[in-house]
Amino acid sequence: MALPGHPDGTPLIGTRQMAEWVIAEIEEIPGPLVMVGHSLGGAVALEIALARPDLTAGLVLVSTGARLPVPDDALDRIDDDFEVECARMVGSSWLHHDDDLILRGTASVASMGPATLRADYLSARGHDLRGLLRGIEVSALVVAGESDPLVPPWLSEELARELPMASLVLVPDAAHVPQLERPDVIDLLVAAHLARVELTLAEGDD
Repeated sequence: MALPGHPDGTPLIGTRQMAEWVIAEIEEIPGPLVMVGHSLGGAVALEIALARPDLTAGLVLVSTGARLPVPDDALDRIDDDFEVECARMVGSSWLHHDDDLILRGTASVASMGPATLRADYLSARGHDLRGLLRGIEVSALVVAGESDPLVPPWLSEELARELPMASLVLVPDAAHVPQLERPDVIDLLVAAHLARVELTLAEGDD
């Protein structure tokens, strides 16, 4: 499932608006569901958990935070040279650069167009759920790459402190996309978390 503007359609601005769109797409799916989100997607998953706890059995939050600061110069760079900004953002996501992967990732981001990247940056910088997350009473797995320059680990640590049922894992030898750089670790973490959620649901049915 791709949000509007990624690449088709008109991009949404604001994680709450994005969450409302996702809710409309998933609320007829039998659940409750485990919401999985990476970076801005993690912010959207948090909004869904707040708005619709009935849909949310658990959370997997990768490279995200209760807030996602975006500097002004990042927005300026979209106007100055969009493709260079795409390459900078994708390149910063990887600790170990693979030229082919970065080229493909840059092309994928560029295909969305500058309006969508701007909308995503504005949505990220407008996201701040500090002080609101205590009401999320489901198990949450918070994962961060130890060398992430885009969402530094301290933001994930802050998020884990805010969530009442969170486990935090810092993944070594990874930056912003630990699910791609360390899939061996992430697969095991997610599998264990899903098993824990399933067990909790089964105990609740007894």
